[in-house]
Amino acid sequence: MNITSLHKELLHEIIKNSGQATKHTFLDSYLGNSNTRYAISMPKLRSVGKNWYKNQTFTSKEFFQYITSLIKAPSSTEKMMGGIFLDFGRKHLDEFDPAILDQWLNHLEGWAEIDTLCYGHFKVERVLENWSSWKKVLFKLNKSKNINKRRASLVLLCKPLTRSDDERLARQAFQLIDSLKHEKEVLITKAISWTLRSMVKLHRSELKKYIVKNKSSLPAIAVRETLTKLKTGRKNG
Repeated sequence: MNITSLHKELLHEIIKNSGQATKHTFLDSYLGNSNTRYAISMPKLRSVGKNWYKNQTFTSKEFFQYITSLIKAPSSTEKMMGGIFLDFGRKHLDEFDPAILDQWLNHLEGWAEIDTLCYGHFKVERVLENWSSWKKVLFKLNKSKNINKRRASLVLLCKPLTRSDDERLARQAFQLIDSLKHEKEVLITKAISWTLRSMVKLHRSELKKYIVKNKSSLPAIAVRETLTKLKTGRKNG
């Protein structure tokens, strides 16, 4: 299978369904990067990707090679398509090695690219079955000098925390947050808030204790939003 040729084929479909590519627009600071973007909405991008993918046949190895090709591409649109493809190829995720996340994240920048890759794709059952590998990767990302990887270490846990009350998830989340809670960058403080709020439903008791104990050292926005969600069920009351 020619991965490069298939990549070009999908890019042609993206361009055909979008407006002119842009760079350095007012969206740069909002999305957290200045990579080239094609003028295409996320729902349309998903639709283009889904329609293209259903006519393909990948082995698991080829599937992850293809995602790597997308993530290494110059445009933010292609990079985010790499994350979107994880939803289309869920059958391949049974063979997913989380160690590849460290490699992929070398090519991503800003919350939009990071979160599209890291949020919601991995079934909590599979994460827990391979917990030793996931734990190793999460710690490595958390200690990275790359702020994008540090954010990813938290975002990767947000969905699993809403799907399982396994204490390993909450314990890991608290440890990762503890190592980052001194940081002031919004990329991190908002990720801490998101992670804490993900624990409201299934880890409520542990979360309350953690907030009480660490209220003075956590980012103020994370404390405020978490307490509001504990009280009202919403981030903003």
